[in-house]
Amino acid sequence: MTVKDAAVHKEELEESTEQAPSIFKNRNFLFLWAAALLSSFGISFFLFSESWYIVNVLNLEASLGFIYIASSIPRVIFMIISGTVADRGSKTKIMFVSNFSRSILLGGLVLWFIFGDITLWTFVGVAFLFGILDAFFWAAESAVIPSIIHKDNLTRGNSIIQMTNQASFIVAPMLAGLIIAYGNYEIVFATTAVMLLVASVLIYLIRVPLSPTTESIFEKSFWKTFKEGVVYVRNSRMLMLIVLTTIFLNLFLVGPMTMGLPLFVKSVLGGDAVDFSLLEAALAGGMLIGAIVIGVLNVSKNRGHIALLALIVAGIAFIGLSFSTTLLTGMVMLGVFGACLSCSNIPFISAIQSMIEESMLGRVMGLISLASMGLIPVSYVITSLVLSFGISIDTIMASGAILLVLYSTFVYVKFKELREIS
Repeated sequence: MTVKDAAVHKEELEESTEQAPSIFKNRNFLFLWAAALLSSFGISFFLFSESWYIVNVLNLEASLGFIYIASSIPRVIFMIISGTVADRGSKTKIMFVSNFSRSILLGGLVLWFIFGDITLWTFVGVAFLFGILDAFFWAAESAVIPSIIHKDNLTRGNSIIQMTNQASFIVAPMLAGLIIAYGNYEIVFATTAVMLLVASVLIYLIRVPLSPTTESIFEKSFWKTFKEGVVYVRNSRMLMLIVLTTIFLNLFLVGPMTMGLPLFVKSVLGGDAVDFSLLEAALAGGMLIGAIVIGVLNVSKNRGHIALLALIVAGIAFIGLSFSTTLLTGMVMLGVFGACLSCSNIPFISAIQSMIEESMLGRVMGLISLASMGLIPVSYVITSLVLSFGISIDTIMASGAILLVLYSTFVYVKFKELREIS
């Protein structure tokens, strides 16, 4: 970054101390938002098209698990150090390299389609590399937001990014399906590659100077920096509570929901693939609505209070889902659950971003992401074991939701510092 760029950034920060400027007049945020839009649409395009190709062309639906394993294992492993890497370097450069590398990978995949013979293991290899790049991208993205927008706009900024991600999961598969129906797989993967390439260029245009504290990190070894992050989280009771809450949510609820929802549709509702897709759409739609509400309100006070109450209501809604016997009731319960999940996640993330020093933020967000993503595979294993003992999926879902409600209520009543976090 040039001295001129740094001076401009400093002037923007000085102006932001007087009042919070409109987030839509912030060039850096607009670049990030556009990049997030293209990235989320591109990844959704890829995931849908990859799965459909394996199921519809290769006729290997039973092998889809290899793809999930190939992407999730490296993502979890590299998430351990991704936050440290983000704190030791330029977060925007990490995001640029991640998106640019993924666009090159997909460009190579298109050439493979044209000149080679695509197999299951082709997609396994791409998924493995995507998992590594995803780990570094997520930690850097979460840590860069406080560097480019005013702290009073953190909730709104996170809500807009979340809205963009949820909208992509609803709209992108439909668009990808149309491209495949009226075109071919080469077109959809080439479109994805272009989206990620343009997103990487937009990220490159973001100007964020390295802070003096960030520069001082380079005087320490990588592993010493990593240990500092672990100690920092461990010594903060508030952060430890957030980590434990994240672990509890993903271990007892997100895992059973992700793995159990198709089983629930088939065994309890007696539905088919269309019913399953409607429930997925209700969940994504609820999360989108929740993100919109939080973004419009731009919650900057009582974030802990709102987040914990939303988590309790989310658990109650999931209990309602487990007792649902009709598709409509299930969609309503999942919609409420999704909305409350956004109303819980976004305030927590915004509060962390506003109170943690910038030089430590990458490591903190990396560890929280690890607590979130790392235990989902464990939750799958536990759910599978319980199912093997003959316990029905609706009982498993209800039990996990009841445990979450009890835990969240206990934390809300017992730990004042988390309840009053702003």
